[in-house]
Amino acid sequence: MKIFSGLSYLEKLFFIKHLSMFLKSGIPLDEALETLAEGEQKSSISKVALSVRAQIQNGQPLHKAFAKESSSFDLFFISMVEIGEVSGTLEKSLDFLVAKITREATLRKKIQAMLYYPAVVVGAAIVIGGFVSFFVLPKLGDMFKSFDVQLPLITRILLAFANWVKDYGAIAMISFIALLIVFRVLIAAWTRLRFFWHKIKFNLPITGKVILGSELSAFFRNIGIMLSSGLSLEYALATESKISDNLVMKKVAADLHMAVTQGRRMGEELKSENNTIFPQLCARMITVGEMSGKLEESCMYLADYFEDETEVQAKNMAAILEPALLLGIGAIVAFIAMAVILPIYSLTGSIRR
Repeated sequence: MKIFSGLSYLEKLFFIKHLSMFLKSGIPLDEALETLAEGEQKSSISKVALSVRAQIQNGQPLHKAFAKESSSFDLFFISMVEIGEVSGTLEKSLDFLVAKITREATLRKKIQAMLYYPAVVVGAAIVIGGFVSFFVLPKLGDMFKSFDVQLPLITRILLAFANWVKDYGAIAMISFIALLIVFRVLIAAWTRLRFFWHKIKFNLPITGKVILGSELSAFFRNIGIMLSSGLSLEYALATESKISDNLVMKKVAADLHMAVTQGRRMGEELKSENNTIFPQLCARMITVGEMSGKLEESCMYLADYFEDETEVQAKNMAAILEPALLLGIGAIVAFIAMAVILPIYSLTGSIRR
């Protein structure tokens, strides 16, 4: 989930954190934005700060200045800034945004760190495998063909693969890359296909739980922050349905918004048979929050819960991938070694005889 596009997570955190700090220090908003722009010259932060500052100087309130920068600021950010301006608690709203981005960035870094080693292993295996397939195996094939012995089955399999790579390897690689590009284009252009793809990602065997947990954590944290800022549940769900990057979560938020506006409770909706995304824990916690009048606390609890679960799932995924990759690469190396050694051993045996 992105607060605004065009800036990295660190840039977003820097922008909001420093703006909040300047305002708490009593620096006027106009001067705070100018200071941000001067301190980060020739950067995206400077361009955004100068643009917002120019609109404020023309008499626009801060949230409307952000709204005119639609390519940089989304509805969630604008809503938080607006409620902060109306209630006179802009610094508090900015602090909410800082906490949100910090937690999202921390979770993202943890997941990336856990997957770094498997990614390096896979990348190295692809590079080495490609080099061996295109440059080493064809030469081995020519050498083995000169042997006047019956080649073992494992060697014949390797030679068949080497010949296939020699004849069709480049075409296969180009076709694979082309398919990926076409898939990305179709996903971007076709909403139904993108919705189907987002739904599939939740059910992938290894990464599915991590992706779903991350989306659920972002969903409940956004709702909890907006409720804590004084926004209504209807408005919070409507906003979430517009800002979510995942089309499945976008539809879920829109359906919940419709149900709540029609007088039904969110907890009851999460208990219905149509709910295939949220675990039953969500329905129980939201129901308790609605009954006790502390729905924002229930949402924040669920956000923390799913964040912790996502971190655990990512650790488990890394723990499974690392030995599996090593075993797979070891098996491939052993296969190639046996395919190379056996015919040489057969040749030396026939020479002795």
